[in-house]
Amino acid sequence: MRRHSFFILLAVLLTFIALPTVPLHIALFLTNTPASFSSALWRGYGYLEIRGIQYGEAIQVKALAVKIDPSLFLGRISEVRLYGAEGWLSRFETHSAPSKYSLPLRIARLLIENSTLQLDNLGPGIPPTPLRLGDTTPLLFTDVRLGPQPSGESNSELQSATIENLTFYSPNDALAPVLSFSRIDIAFTWEGLTHKKLQSLCLTTPTVYLGDDLFAFVDRIQSSSLPSNQTDGPFSIEDFRLNDGRLSVSIYGQPVLQLPVHFAAEQKNLQLRDFTEIQLATTFTVPPSNLDYPAYDLSVMNLRGNLYFSLGQDGKGKRSDNIVPTLFADRLTCHGLTAEKLSVSVTVSAEGIFARASAGLGGGSLDGGLSLLFKPDLPWSAWSSISEMESRVVTDALSPSSFRLSSRVDALVNVSAQGKEIRGGYGTMSFHHGGRLQIPSVDKVAQRIPPDWSWLKQGSARAALSFIRDYGFESGEIRAVYQPPGGRLTLNLRGPEGKRDITLNWHPPGS
Repeated sequence: MRRHSFFILLAVLLTFIALPTVPLHIALFLTNTPASFSSALWRGYGYLEIRGIQYGEAIQVKALAVKIDPSLFLGRISEVRLYGAEGWLSRFETHSAPSKYSLPLRIARLLIENSTLQLDNLGPGIPPTPLRLGDTTPLLFTDVRLGPQPSGESNSELQSATIENLTFYSPNDALAPVLSFSRIDIAFTWEGLTHKKLQSLCLTTPTVYLGDDLFAFVDRIQSSSLPSNQTDGPFSIEDFRLNDGRLSVSIYGQPVLQLPVHFAAEQKNLQLRDFTEIQLATTFTVPPSNLDYPAYDLSVMNLRGNLYFSLGQDGKGKRSDNIVPTLFADRLTCHGLTAEKLSVSVTVSAEGIFARASAGLGGGSLDGGLSLLFKPDLPWSAWSSISEMESRVVTDALSPSSFRLSSRVDALVNVSAQGKEIRGGYGTMSFHHGGRLQIPSVDKVAQRIPPDWSWLKQGSARAALSFIRDYGFESGEIRAVYQPPGGRLTLNLRGPEGKRDITLNWHPPGS
C-alpha cells in the first residue's frame, strides 16, 4: 500500500490548483515518492474513503473520498472530495520527477475543504504563511485532467478559485503584518495554466501596512527570486483588478492608523515575470470620494489621487524602496475653517515617513511637512508655514465671541518630538501690514471685578482691560516657545494708540 497509491497521489493536486502562481507540476502525481495511508473504508454507495494519507514530507491529508463507478475503467472519476489536507510548498520542489508509467486521468468534480498550503519558501526568515483553501465554501474544480492527454485535445473549461483572509508577516517579527488580502478570486483554464495564463485575477480589500517591516519583507522576497533572465517567460493575466485597497501606518510592528484612502487598479493583458512586477505594470488610483466625519466636525470634498509603488528594482534595474501616495482635494473643512485646493504627497521608505502638504487658506497659502523616522525612540518633526493669510478667517471660525484678529499674516510653526512626547517647539506670526485686535470677552472679565476693591483699583483694572479690548496697530509680532516643562508667549504690537506688549509664561504645577 505504499508506492503508486493512485488515490493518494490525487490529493496533492489541490495545492497547485488553488495557487496558480505556482508552476503546475502535474507530473508530481505519478512519481516514485513513498506514500502511505492509515485506513480505507466504504462510505455509502460507491464512495471509498481513505484516511491518514502521508505523501512523502510534502503533504498530509486527513481524508480523501472517491466516488467509484464504471467510468473509472475509462480513466475517469466522477467525484473526489478532499478534507483537511496540509502541504508545504518548499517540499514539493524535491518531488517533481515524473514516473515513466504515467497514465491519463480525468476527474469530473474535485472538491477541496478545510485545507491549508503552507507558503514556507517566500524568503529567508519570512514566517510561513498559511493559505487556507475551502474554509467557508468548498473549492470546486471541474474536468481536472492528469497525466498525458491525447494530442489535439484541449482543456478550456473555465475554472475559478477563491482564497480568503490571507496575511503575510514580517521576517523580523512573526506577529507584524505587512500585507493582507480579504479575498482573492482567480479564473483560469487548465490549458491556460500550462501556458502560464490566467483569465482573471481580482484582489479585494488588500491592506498594505506602511512601516519598516514591509520593506524587510520585500527585500527577503526578492532575495529568494531568480533573476529575470533566468525565468522561463512572463505570466499573462487577461483581466487584473484590485478593489478597495487600503493603507495602514504600522509602528513597532502593529497597525496604529488606517489612512482614509482607498485605492484601486485595472489592467488588461498584464504581463509579469513575477508578481512583484505588478507595481511596475499597473497604475493604482484613488477614486474620487467625499469624506465626512461628523464626530470631528471634519469633511473632505472630492478626494482623489494616485498611489505609486517602487519596491526593489524599477523598470531600469535601479534600486528604489518607497511607496508614494499623492492626494488632492477640492476642499477640507474642520470646525468651520476651510482650506481649498489641498495637495498631499507622502513618501514611505525603510527609513521613515516623509510628507508634504499645501493648500489655500484665508486668501493666502499654507504649506507643511512631516518627518517620522523608523527608529526605536520614533523621532518625528512637523512644520507649517502661512503666507499672506487673512487671520480673521481663522479667529471667526474658532473663537468669534472671545478673540478677533484682522490682519494679513505670515507665520511659521515647528514641532519636534519622540513618540508621544513633545520635545520642543516654536512659532512666529508677523503682521507687516497692520490690522486690528479685538477681545470682546474682556467685557465679561470687567464685570467680574470684585466690588469690594477700592475705586482706584477697580479703575486701574478697567483701564488695563480697555487697553487690549479694541486696538488698531500698524505692525506686530507674536512669538511662542515651548521647552519642556514650560513655555512662553509674547505679543508685541505697535500703532498710533501706543504699544501693546504682553508676555505669558506657563509652567506645570509643581515645576
